[in-house]
Amino acid sequence: MLQEVDAENTSQHLVSTNLHKICATVCLVLIVIEGYPGLLFSDNLYSRMSSVNTVLSVGDIMLSGSSKPYLKAKGYDFTFQDTTLAKVISGSGAAFCNLEYPITDQGDRYEDKTYTFRGEPDSLKAIKKAGFNLISLANNHTMDYGEKGLIDTLRQCRKNRIVYAGAGTDLTSACRLGILRKSGVRYGILAYSFTFPEEFWATPEKAGTAHPDWGQVGRDIRDARLRVDILIVSCHWGEELKENPKKYQIDFAHHAINAGADIVAGHHPHIPQPIEIYKGKPIFYSLGNYAFGAVSDKVTFSFAALTRFRNRVPVWVDLYPVNVHNREVCFQPVLAKGSSAKNIISYLRDISKPFGTHIRFEQGRGRIIITPGCAEPRSVTEMNGTLTVHDTGLH
Repeated sequence: MLQEVDAENTSQHLVSTNLHKICATVCLVLIVIEGYPGLLFSDNLYSRMSSVNTVLSVGDIMLSGSSKPYLKAKGYDFTFQDTTLAKVISGSGAAFCNLEYPITDQGDRYEDKTYTFRGEPDSLKAIKKAGFNLISLANNHTMDYGEKGLIDTLRQCRKNRIVYAGAGTDLTSACRLGILRKSGVRYGILAYSFTFPEEFWATPEKAGTAHPDWGQVGRDIRDARLRVDILIVSCHWGEELKENPKKYQIDFAHHAINAGADIVAGHHPHIPQPIEIYKGKPIFYSLGNYAFGAVSDKVTFSFAALTRFRNRVPVWVDLYPVNVHNREVCFQPVLAKGSSAKNIISYLRDISKPFGTHIRFEQGRGRIIITPGCAEPRSVTEMNGTLTVHDTGLH
């Protein structure tokens, strides 16, 4: 059975209805004053505004481990209280992350690994409340507490109306497409884990994560392309703390986009890796940590990537530099500013140059122009799934 969530609510329908009424009123005035074909203008204006969509992508979120006592005391909402980042997340059409832990208090701990995690339902509620509505479960911690832990996690995702992909009670369900419907747009997600232990991988008879068969992945993506407007393929891969992707990451990312993916979102190395624009589609080889409940002096910064689509085509990407050094930010990702922000974007620019990616630094963030000539329309802000246009000028 296809997993699908409709994010629309009554208030959004009312705003949409009001927008139609406003457009109709403007058109009527134009008919009277200028003799313009008002109905055509109204439909085109509404269509043009509706054609602008955004996808926010971040890397690993794990609200457990070392952070658990602190976040339980502060409240899990504390993690997502940076004002600017909160607005970016909640204002996006779809917001993606990798959920790097099961939501359970049951199951048997997998013994043959150093680090295992599990978290509380309230932590997932905070993730949803922050605005994340698409998550990957395809990683090397989802099965830390076995099938029981996974089943609890799937139930909690459904309870919170979060669209997930990448794990299930068998291989078929693990590879299943997840669909988020929001403001008339269908956002799809497929997710795969390339990481060990192999015992975590789903089989036709066993629960687990989706481990990619390249031929099947191509077929899954082509099938998904027929069902959704914007398709994200999530990949848990690569080597921890390694700056550059391995050859198989590059090959698979290209394979996914050739098959029809719009975004490839990578994670697992915990630090950022290069960004490539391949055939007009962004590949984030590693988004790094976002909110990861561990303290490490080797993991100090990452980024949040906001991809803007026009008429379902990516036109540019904004890169928000983020301080994730938990000795400084206490498990709350904070937007980097000043010289720190510039240094992070400069790092991303330097490591991405070999892939032909041009990143410029402006207004405290990085920007990648994918489609030349697509200037930002005044100021377009997507709030709660509805577009509002403001004339402001410019482990």
